[in-house]
Amino acid sequence: MSFTERPTDATDRTHTFWSPAYPLQPGFPNQPAYGILRDHSQATVSLVLGALALCTGLLIVSPVAWWLGSQALAEIDASPGVYNNRGMAQAGQICGLIGTALLGLGLLFLVGMMVLLFATSA
Repeated sequence: MSFTERPTDATDRTHTFWSPAYPLQPGFPNQPAYGILRDHSQATVSLVLGALALCTGLLIVSPVAWWLGSQALAEIDASPGVYNNRGMAQAGQICGLIGTALLGLGLLFLVGMMVLLFATSA
């Protein structure tokens, strides 16, 4: 390859050069990539929503935290060597699961109290 044939920007994907937009270097076939590991944004959002739900009692966001944590875990496991915050995804999934269970128990308690209220007033 001569100097005039060299790529001038990131549009030519056949050559490897460092760029902030492409921090990972490709690995061998059937091997993970190596380089700078990135944070999975859904894992962070899942943990924040799960902690927010448990700390403030806003349990309506717990199923969302559980779903986002499960989705982030699936994506992290599907592409090993790319993301580094699997623990945050697990923690968000667990917090969402606990919050969803508490939300279900609260709704069950509320329905039971309504049944008792209407049974005693009739």
